[in-house]
Amino acid sequence: MSDRSAGNTPNDIDELTAYLARFVTDDRRARMEQVLGERTRYLTVVVEDVYQPHNASAVLRTCDCFGIQDVHIIENRNRYRLNPGVELGTAQWLTLHRYGRAEHNTADAVARLRAAGYRIVATSPHADDVPLAQFDLEAGPSALLFGNELDGLSSVALDAADEHLVIPMYGFVESLNISVSAAIVLHDLSSRLRTGGVAYRLSPDEQAQIMLGWLRSSIGRADVLEREFHARRRETEA
Repeated sequence: MSDRSAGNTPNDIDELTAYLARFVTDDRRARMEQVLGERTRYLTVVVEDVYQPHNASAVLRTCDCFGIQDVHIIENRNRYRLNPGVELGTAQWLTLHRYGRAEHNTADAVARLRAAGYRIVATSPHADDVPLAQFDLEAGPSALLFGNELDGLSSVALDAADEHLVIPMYGFVESLNISVSAAIVLHDLSSRLRTGGVAYRLSPDEQAQIMLGWLRSSIGRADVLEREFHARRRETEA
């Protein structure tokens, strides 16, 4: 999302949001508010080195579908590319965090997520794995790590994980496509989240920031309208 709100007070954001909301239909505004009310950061998704645009796009679409607001994208060897025909514009509704500049991007992402209070959960078969149905949602916010199509998660990600989550399988194959895995895990956990006692919704301040970002991305020439808003405000205060 844009950082143009940096330094603004909650009142500034509310006034700007109300101004920009005049340029979208009542139905669209109501739909945005409805979706925003179900968004969560209690669960977040981390994808490591995904290289197929179809899978990269499907993961974003799944996150939007199940109300996951943040997606953390680790780009060690592969750039995260989207397929518009699969993604269907869902990227504009998500907050994407990219890690591709450091020498050790996975370690950097894990450190930032852990500092933000997340459990690091690797979704990969492991000797000490926890079956999906037994995963304890109430133990705290979770960052769910998914690896790439060929190798899965790196040894850095696996070693850094606090827990290892597995989807039980009963066929000859030992793994699922990353986008399928993400859909299964998020369907299960988000459903349980919404029927349990965990406070999963975004705070009012978080909702306000995201709504402003959504309006900016939904309105043509939003930057021009925003400049007009600030100019009128300065005239009023003069």
